[in-house]
Amino acid sequence: MWPDKESNIDYLNFGYLVDMVADIATNRELSPSTIGLYGDWGSGKSSLMKLARQKIEEQDKSVKRGKEDGDQLKTLCIEFNGWLFEGYEDAKTSLCGAIFDALADETRFGPKVVDRAKEFLEKIDFKKILGKGVKFGLDYLLTGGVGALTDLTLSSVLNSLKDSAGRIESKQIEELLAKLKADEKTRTEIKNFRKEFGELLKDSKVENLVVFIDELDRCSPDTILEIFEAMRLFLFVEGTSFVIGADQRLIEYAIKSKYKEVPGNNLDISKEYLEKVVQYPINIPQLNKPEVNQYLSCLLLEKTLEEDDFNKLLEVVCALQPEDELTMELISEKDQKLANKCKEDMALAKQISSVLAPSINGNPRQCKRFLNTLYMRMKMAKSRHVELDKNILAKLMLAEYFNPEFFKAVTKPENRELFKAYERGEELSPDNPFAAWKDKEWVKGWMQNGTTLDDEKLDKYVYFANSKNRYGQSNLDQLSPTARKCYDYLVDGTETNRIKALKLVDSIAPGEKSIIATEVFAVIENSSTMNVEVLRSYADFSVKAGMIEEALKKMMEQPASKYTSDAYGQLTSFMSKLSESEAKRFKEYLSQNEEVKRAVERGDTINQKMASIIKRK
Repeated sequence: MWPDKESNIDYLNFGYLVDMVADIATNRELSPSTIGLYGDWGSGKSSLMKLARQKIEEQDKSVKRGKEDGDQLKTLCIEFNGWLFEGYEDAKTSLCGAIFDALADETRFGPKVVDRAKEFLEKIDFKKILGKGVKFGLDYLLTGGVGALTDLTLSSVLNSLKDSAGRIESKQIEELLAKLKADEKTRTEIKNFRKEFGELLKDSKVENLVVFIDELDRCSPDTILEIFEAMRLFLFVEGTSFVIGADQRLIEYAIKSKYKEVPGNNLDISKEYLEKVVQYPINIPQLNKPEVNQYLSCLLLEKTLEEDDFNKLLEVVCALQPEDELTMELISEKDQKLANKCKEDMALAKQISSVLAPSINGNPRQCKRFLNTLYMRMKMAKSRHVELDKNILAKLMLAEYFNPEFFKAVTKPENRELFKAYERGEELSPDNPFAAWKDKEWVKGWMQNGTTLDDEKLDKYVYFANSKNRYGQSNLDQLSPTARKCYDYLVDGTETNRIKALKLVDSIAPGEKSIIATEVFAVIENSSTMNVEVLRSYADFSVKAGMIEEALKKMMEQPASKYTSDAYGQLTSFMSKLSESEAKRFKEYLSQNEEVKRAVERGDTINQKMASIIKRK
C-alpha cells in the first residue's frame, strides 16, 4: 500500500514546476518574495514543495565555496505547517520561532550566529510585538506600505489607496494612521525586529532563507491571516522567500470571511490582499487521462519492480513530452525484459484509469486512495482464505464508487444470467434490466475496459465491498422513527395507511426519503407477481417526495410482463404527473404486455369520448 503523504519521486513530470519554484526562491534580485503553489486538496502541493526543497539543497551543495566559507551552505530551507499549531499557540509566534530555532542550530552555524540567535529569542517579546502588529496588517497590506511600515505618511498612503480603493475617505485614513502614530514604541520595535533579523541572516552567511508553509488552507481564517502578518510585517527582508502550498479558493474565502466590509465598493478584498502577499502564483494542473494512467502505473510498478528496473522505468517517464502517454511500446524500446515485467501492472493501470480519470477531476490523492482500498480488500480477503481477482475487483470497485445503482444491478444474484447476456453483446429483451443501461456513456466506458466478469461468483466481492451494499443488511435500520413509520404504512398497502404515510413525507429528511423509496420498491421487485397496492403506495410517495423521474426509471426496469391491468389502473394518478412524452413512453413500454395494452386502449378511448363531450358542451 501507499502512504498518504508527500513523495520525493516525481511520477508526473512536474519538474518544470519544481524548477520554477526553486529559481524564484533563490533569486536574490526577486527577494523578498512569496510564491503561491496553488492546487486542490490532494493535487500534489506537499510533494512539489518537498521536491523543490530537494532541488534547492542539491543546487546549493553543487556550488563551489570559497576557502573561507568551507562547506558552508548559502541557502537555509525551513518547513512550517501552520495546521499543526492550530488551537495550541499563536501561529505568528510559532512561525518566527521556527525560523530562529533553525538559525540557532549549532551543527550548521558558528558560535557567533548561534549565540546571537539565542540572544534574539530571549530579548524579543514575540507575542507583544506580533500581537500589536496584527491589527494594522490588512490596512497596510492594501496600501502597499508594508515595506516602509515605519515611514508611513498621510500623502503616501492616500496615493496608494486611490489606486486600489478610490472611494476611501481621507478622514478614514487619518484615523488609521493615528492608531499607529499613537504607539511609537510598537513602530520602533517592528523596525528594530526587521533590522536585527536582517543582520542575523547576514552574519549567518545565509544568502537565501526559504520557508515552505504547507497546509495553510486547512487553518482557520484567523490563523491564515496571522501567518500572513508575520511574513509581511516582520520577516519580509532581503534574502527571504516564502513558498505557500494552498487551495487559492480557500485562502480567498478566509480573507473574505474575516474582512466582510471594506470601504470602497470597487475593492475585491481577497484579490487585493492575496496579490499583495503572493507575488508569484503557480497553479498545479489537473491530471488528464494519460497522466492518471502514468501515475497509477508508477505506483503499481514501484511495488513490483526491483530498484534498478524501476529506475529504468523512471527514465522513460522523465523523457515523456506533455502530450505523450506511457505505453508498453515505449518501455520495450528501453528494455524488452523490463516491458515484460511491467505488462500486468500496466494493464491494470490502463483498466482503472479509463474510468477513474474523468471521475476524480485529475486528483493524484484519489488515485492513491483507490489503489489503497483495492489492496486493503485483497489483503482482507486473503486473511479470510478468499482469493479475489485483482482486475475484477478493480472493475467492480469503479462501479461501486462512481455508479452505485449500476453496481447493485450487476451484483444482484438474480441478475447474473441477464448481465452475462449483456456482457456477451447479445441483443437484450425489454425485460432485461441492462437494456436501460447499455446506452449510458459511463457504462459504455466501464464495459470496454478489457476485463470480463464471466462466470465469476460475485458474492465474495460484494462481501468485501462497502458494508452498506451487503445483502441481508437492511437500510431500514438507518431510518428515524418517523421515517420508519412512513415506510411501514406504505408497505401495508391500505388506502388508510397510505394517506397517513403521505402526511409524514414533509417531515422526513431527503436521505431518508431515498431509502424509503428504495426499500418500498424492493418489495415490488422481490415479488414474482405485481403487488398493486404497494405499487400505488410507491407511486404516490414518489410524487409527494419529488422523486417522479427516479420512480419512472425504476418502474420501466421491471419486466412489462409483470404488470397487470389492475396495476395500470393504480398508476393513473402517477401518470397524470408525467410530461406528455414521458407518459407516452411509459404507456408504450407497458403495452408490450397484451393485457395492459388493452387496458391502455380502453382508457384512451374513454378519455377521447370525455374530451369530445366536454368540447360539445
